[in-house]
Amino acid sequence: MSERVHPKYADSFIVCPADTREPIWHAMVPSVLRQRALANIQVIAERLQNPEYILTVVEKAKKQSRLFHWGGALFSNSFASVAQFYLYLTRCLSEQAWEEHAHKYLRLAAQSTHHYPLEKLGLFDGSSGFALILSAFSEHEPRYHETYNEVQEEIARQVLARRWKRRYSSVEASDYDVMSGVSGIVGYLTSLRSPSIHVEEAILKLLGYLIWLSDEDQPGRKNWFIAPEHLPLERYREEYPDGYLNVGLSHGIAGPLAALALAWKAGYRIPGQREAIERLSQWIVERQVQDEWGINWPTAIPLQMSHSPEQWRMLPSARAAWCYGAPGIASTLWLAGAALQDTSLHQIALQALETVLQRPIEQRNINSPTICHGVAGLLAICLRFAHVSQSQIVQKHISLLTEQILGACHSDLPLTVQDQESNGIFVDDPGFLTGAIGVALVLLAVCTSVEPQWNRALLIA
Repeated sequence: MSERVHPKYADSFIVCPADTREPIWHAMVPSVLRQRALANIQVIAERLQNPEYILTVVEKAKKQSRLFHWGGALFSNSFASVAQFYLYLTRCLSEQAWEEHAHKYLRLAAQSTHHYPLEKLGLFDGSSGFALILSAFSEHEPRYHETYNEVQEEIARQVLARRWKRRYSSVEASDYDVMSGVSGIVGYLTSLRSPSIHVEEAILKLLGYLIWLSDEDQPGRKNWFIAPEHLPLERYREEYPDGYLNVGLSHGIAGPLAALALAWKAGYRIPGQREAIERLSQWIVERQVQDEWGINWPTAIPLQMSHSPEQWRMLPSARAAWCYGAPGIASTLWLAGAALQDTSLHQIALQALETVLQRPIEQRNINSPTICHGVAGLLAICLRFAHVSQSQIVQKHISLLTEQILGACHSDLPLTVQDQESNGIFVDDPGFLTGAIGVALVLLAVCTSVEPQWNRALLIA
């Protein structure tokens, strides 16, 4: 394979041929379970057809939760996420009747940006997420090419114009995480099949930032350390009075590791990147904790414990979800192992996921059927592992997790399924990350042979 060298960075930035070797995606559940899942998906699809109905459900959700939001063209909670659902539904079932809804909701999302412009760049709170959805539409619809090219060029321009390192304070999670920060933006940009020179320049700049983030400017203080004044919630300030090192995938250091590994897989490789992948992988592996079933990870490590293995090994385990805990971290370590060709990382990743599945359901601490902090996120990760590993434990639990999700679906609910935001708080969320669309997309991925390219938003593939 020949290498293509970026002309502006010929001495430092090598764009290698992407590693496109992937197993063929296939349905993973028996026929009876597949029919049950497809029947539930059908109900969700029928109820989402009417924008006014969605907005009625949205108003109900706002009353049920103080955290729920909807609007604009955001990846997870807007008409853009509805468009993505109908597009994937069309591709999975080859029923063109759904396609008109995909285009209708994409138009509504685009129109909404006139009132709610995408001022941020993030994957879940800005233009990168909308661009990721646009990319799926533009693959088979030439009419979207011009708009899509304009959007990705504008993202690259903004990346290149922005100073990413904070000069006088520690970072915030939103600077680098999957949701709002550099990791999510890199995840999107490195998914592009024919990037422009400006996009490649933007990727270079962001990879440089992530490499810096992976290290430490001051001895013993990691550059991704979150100081108390930058903690996102008041209760975190009580729990971590001196700040912390976030371990999770959604807001923690696993996100930058996944982004660096996915960039490597796509062929983007610069000096220091391999060392950064090694450094972060080793740090995460060393911070594992043990319980009676096996390995897991804490949500975060308080600063005062960060230099004491005896103390961090006593920290409680995180929930077993995509956002925090072993599933998301296992996925990240698998990607890092592929980048480094390190089978020991693959072994640890698989062991961690199998440990989750061998825990009793009540010990997993994921009571919601949704993606972010729930069963659908665990299932999405298991689907990936089932296609790349020979684990019988993972294979067996695909059907069990699907059953668990369907057990939480009820036709008398507005969208058949609710997010359990916390104990006793149930939300009729239509969205992707914490709502019915995400559940339906994961069920489609279980039941059909169309690879879920939207997995890139989760940085699990």
